[in-house]
Amino acid sequence: MVLKKTIIHLVKKNKHLFLLVKVFRFLQQSSLRKIDGSNRIYPKVIQLPITYNCNSRCVMCNIWQMDHSGEATVDEFAKFMQDDIFKKVEGVGINGGEPTLVSNLHEYANEILKLPSLKSLNIISHGFNTDRALRAFEKIYSACKAGGVYFHVSISLDGFEKTHDEVRGIPNGFFKTTLTIDKLIENQSKYCDSYDFGCTVVSQNIDYLIELDTYAKKKNYNIKYRLGIDNKRIESDKLRDQYSVIYSPLKQTAQEFFHYQMSQSKDLASKFKYYAIFSWLESMNPRRMLGCVWKDQGVTLDSRGDLYYCAVASDSIGTLRKNKGESIFFKDENIDYRKSIIKNSCDGCIHDYSGKAEFRDVWKFLSDSLQNRFIMKIYEMKVRFLYR
Repeated sequence: MVLKKTIIHLVKKNKHLFLLVKVFRFLQQSSLRKIDGSNRIYPKVIQLPITYNCNSRCVMCNIWQMDHSGEATVDEFAKFMQDDIFKKVEGVGINGGEPTLVSNLHEYANEILKLPSLKSLNIISHGFNTDRALRAFEKIYSACKAGGVYFHVSISLDGFEKTHDEVRGIPNGFFKTTLTIDKLIENQSKYCDSYDFGCTVVSQNIDYLIELDTYAKKKNYNIKYRLGIDNKRIESDKLRDQYSVIYSPLKQTAQEFFHYQMSQSKDLASKFKYYAIFSWLESMNPRRMLGCVWKDQGVTLDSRGDLYYCAVASDSIGTLRKNKGESIFFKDENIDYRKSIIKNSCDGCIHDYSGKAEFRDVWKFLSDSLQNRFIMKIYEMKVRFLYR
């Protein structure tokens, strides 16, 4: 143990050796094979829209206009969680709609925490109702600590002041959200193990993201950016003309912003994410470079017990209200459907879902990064020579 700590200390002291170790580990996390969706393995991750109810009016989402009747009670939800299809699940992400509108959200979380292999739980909220949200986080975090489960909170922040309000369609939304954020940060030990803030890049905020980024740095907010994309479950595919920067002249602005984020990112995972998004936007024939756990290790369970493969492009493949999860998830025709989604939809999706990226894509990223670094060094030497 002492020897291990000594080695780690020496590696960290040597900047170049430390970087080499990080690069090696990053390569190790990639996949040598292309995932086609044919593997019949139990899901390790659940995306869990706990309700379709939402009091936001986001430009990139239609969920606030969708029916949220007939959603599972805690007792019915408990039966869903007991299904064998979830026996190897290690991570669950609660979203919606707006999950904190579920008054007894912590009771649903308690059922999630009974999953036998669970290691982490996270929740995404718009943070409009500060007291309600923080009460829910506190109760869930207390239960997570008791069960040895890691709890992460993510709050959506889509612009500075009026820009956020325009994207979210709610007056004073920025004030409400940042109030929740600041109170969360002030007393993090009460609410979560970790937190971050997510910004969806859309036409309404693309010209003002530097303003948000500057504000986030000043406040020391850990903000993550993702492109607004077609999402069948929340019907954003029907609103494309209203929000998307992908199919408009604003695409160039988005390229520049994600290139900036790539250059600013310190850790390799974030740098690779923004590199992949930038490369996708730049290409005439885009191909997804980011990994995605939904290709073979993820499942979406909605508030009525319906199961889906892909978190954004899948139709329902069946419901736990009628059948066992294994008979739905591993059904031959459903596996064929998952394979067709990967074949026909994955390269057109640039959502920042994580998972094992292909080795060739990680290698290209590392090679390009090294080349760019070398070019910058040559440029700096030229400048010093010219102006000495």
